[in-house]
Amino acid sequence: MPLKGLISAEGGRICEGWGSLSERKGANNDVIVYGVETVYMTAEVSRRAFMATLAGAAAVATALPQRSWAAAPMLYGPSASVVKLNANENPYGPSKKALQAINDSAAQGGAYYPGKINRALAEAIAERHGLTPDHVVLTSGSMECLFAAAAAFTKYGRIVAPGLTFGPHLKVAERMGGEVLRVPLTGAMDQDLERMAALTDSMTSLVYVCNPNNPTGLTVEGGRMRTFCEAVSARATVMVDEAYNELTDNPDATSMVDLVRRGENVIVTRTFSKLYGLAGLRVGYALAPPHLAEMLQRHAMTSPSGVGAAAALASYNDDAFLAYSKSKIVEGRQMVQALFDRLEIPHVASQTNFVYADIGRDADAFQAKMRAENVLIRGVYEPYKTWSRVSMGKIEDLERFVATFERVYTLG
Repeated sequence: MPLKGLISAEGGRICEGWGSLSERKGANNDVIVYGVETVYMTAEVSRRAFMATLAGAAAVATALPQRSWAAAPMLYGPSASVVKLNANENPYGPSKKALQAINDSAAQGGAYYPGKINRALAEAIAERHGLTPDHVVLTSGSMECLFAAAAAFTKYGRIVAPGLTFGPHLKVAERMGGEVLRVPLTGAMDQDLERMAALTDSMTSLVYVCNPNNPTGLTVEGGRMRTFCEAVSARATVMVDEAYNELTDNPDATSMVDLVRRGENVIVTRTFSKLYGLAGLRVGYALAPPHLAEMLQRHAMTSPSGVGAAAALASYNDDAFLAYSKSKIVEGRQMVQALFDRLEIPHVASQTNFVYADIGRDADAFQAKMRAENVLIRGVYEPYKTWSRVSMGKIEDLERFVATFERVYTLG
């Protein structure tokens, strides 16, 4: 099997390459992840060859005309002509308090490592949930918590997960040689907790559930999820991805944080990317009993920047902004659901900032037609080839989506 990693100037591997939803194939079947090239190698690269490659690249770069990136338009988000509804972002963030914190932290602390602000954020999160900072693992987005868990647990046994769910970390486990057992959804598009529990045995190290689930948006009722976690955690660690918890109708009842407080064999992950509107600042966290938190911390490769942590801390108790943000997401969701109802398009009952619908035709082909109209939505999530996911945006963007979708859909 070819080696996979980043190359250092000494010819050694720096770190393993992580896959993600954003990866794409490059030349020679390399994988590009977040702009970093993860090279598939059959042999180590010598320092001499590496430095020669850098020298050649520098010479080419010097000869080429240089673009002024500082003057380039729209480096920080979609252009005004594009309706971006494909990544479950929240364009109502960051809040005014977060923007002020971003400015202050960059001006006063941008030159320094973010130890103090990260500790303050961990303490605030712990206090809200009745935990200690030893229960909190801060990472650069909650995806890094999931990656860390995949790396930590796949060494000890297989991972059991829903057949349709958020999955970059599951791919990481498989690339590391681990086994992932994917359990198909029920006919009602629900996670089949009963089947997942039956398949969790002594060979299982981790059970992953996402509540609400992505991309379906369906929420498992809190009592049912709690019964599942209590039973299954006796045989394997249960990780509950609660990225969209704050958007549900009853976040406290839906959350499994109370099991972490009780010291159960449960990990909960959260993010500031959704309700808080900080996806571009990459702040997430895990809540877990201290021994599990320590395991995740050892396998995590990133932590929030000082700017990201400052924005998260400023947003965390900004109740007025959070209420406004949620109200606009719900308003937009109702618009999309009303459109689907009017066109008699089946869709899943969502408590998130996206809606998953069966549009009755190839979702990738329909996605391309919408893209031609500068409206970005999601295409196929295997094996559901006729289902598409639409994220929420600003109300004016959703008004344009509704008009465009209805016209393109009616034309066939």
